[in-house]
Amino acid sequence: MIALGAEIHGPATKADLLDQLAHGLGLPGWFGRNWDALEELLRDPEPPDDRAIVIVWHDPDRMPRRDRVTALEVFSAAATARHAAGKRPLIVLVRRSTRSEGQSMAKRTRGVPESIRQVGKLHHVALIVRSIDDALGLWRDQLGLPLETVMDIPQDRVRIAFLGVGESKVELVEPTDDTTGVARFLATKGEGFHHVCFEVANLAETLLRLQFDGLELIDTAPRRGAEGPVAFLHPRSCHGVLVELIEAPGGPAWATLGY
Repeated sequence: MIALGAEIHGPATKADLLDQLAHGLGLPGWFGRNWDALEELLRDPEPPDDRAIVIVWHDPDRMPRRDRVTALEVFSAAATARHAAGKRPLIVLVRRSTRSEGQSMAKRTRGVPESIRQVGKLHHVALIVRSIDDALGLWRDQLGLPLETVMDIPQDRVRIAFLGVGESKVELVEPTDDTTGVARFLATKGEGFHHVCFEVANLAETLLRLQFDGLELIDTAPRRGAEGPVAFLHPRSCHGVLVELIEAPGGPAWATLGY
């Protein structure tokens, strides 16, 4: 990936952060060192530039909490807008010092809004099956879970079904193409558990917060899913479990992605 990049070395103030970004990204002279202008230029660089943007932020914990959270919100809004517009991504990588790495998660996330610090309900558990029609004989007919929908997802080359269970769901996933990751999973591991999905209030901000905390993301910005904006976290960061996040109905990514 050819990228436009900037390294931010331990800024202690908002002004220092914005100065380093202006220098590293070559922002135009009219950049007024304010959050709105930064978001505008990250969404639509000037002069126009179709490369991805990669920002490496060293020691973010040196920044005052309020400014650090605001910067996260600006980055997430710009990343979501770029994704919705079909542009190459905005990626923020965080490098903490040994001292910062040693801080507890609770201390690091103190003051982060609850909407992006905690997940909501369990949205669904996904199971890989060879045939949805055959699997419904168990989940719907024998166990009595009500079938909500069956649909094809052409872009992912799968057919899925959702069955309700309380406030959550069971998702059945049947590959329709033997070249996909889902098909390879079925071929090597057989039918069974595939991933777990949690609901969050603001998906873009949650992804940036998790990236700040060092988790490896498969999706760095929300994308369209069958039931709303979704993103996946890599199993390497989740003790071997593939984790999906879905934004609650009415969240900001719903409008951005055209739901």
